[in-house]
Amino acid sequence: MIRPAALLIMLLFLFDSCAKQQTQQSSSSDKNTVGTDFRGNVSLSAGVTPVSVGNASDFYWYNSKGEKNSLGDLKGKTVLINFWATWCGPCKAELPDLENLSKAYSSRGLVVVGVSVDRGENLLTDVSEFASRTGLTYQIVIDKDDIAGAYGNINAIPTSFLIGKNGKVIDKWIGMRDKAFFESTIKRYLD
Repeated sequence: MIRPAALLIMLLFLFDSCAKQQTQQSSSSDKNTVGTDFRGNVSLSAGVTPVSVGNASDFYWYNSKGEKNSLGDLKGKTVLINFWATWCGPCKAELPDLENLSKAYSSRGLVVVGVSVDRGENLLTDVSEFASRTGLTYQIVIDKDDIAGAYGNINAIPTSFLIGKNGKVIDKWIGMRDKAFFESTIKRYLD
């Protein structure tokens, strides 16, 4: 018969062993995740922090250097968030305009962030190859349903949000827009 003290010691030993193994697995999987969740300017979403109505929900990703970035890091800049997918015709039509806007107005404080709502097994590869083929150089974050949910459950794409320097949502547009529309709207909030 096992004494209660001996049983307690055995349970503590087992618990400690399991905890160490889980910590080691977590550490190694974190390293692997950080090393494999981006390709060039395309990253997998690393999480979302929903915020109160009127404020833009913060979301996170890792860049090509493995550094954690977030929408919150862009406070003080005007941010255009565009929800899109590689299979969406209207999305593909507006992407070159967004790329041109990103290049033309980055010096004045505009940051374009694309949020891909694509699905599939080779998601990171597929989206990064699409971005490379089409010449997209601005940051693209692949949504795992948490970003779209934090932004009101995006039901149609393309959908774009304009975020002010103070981190508040200025405007939302559902459907394709052309460069002239984006440009005339965005210019009011730059500098």
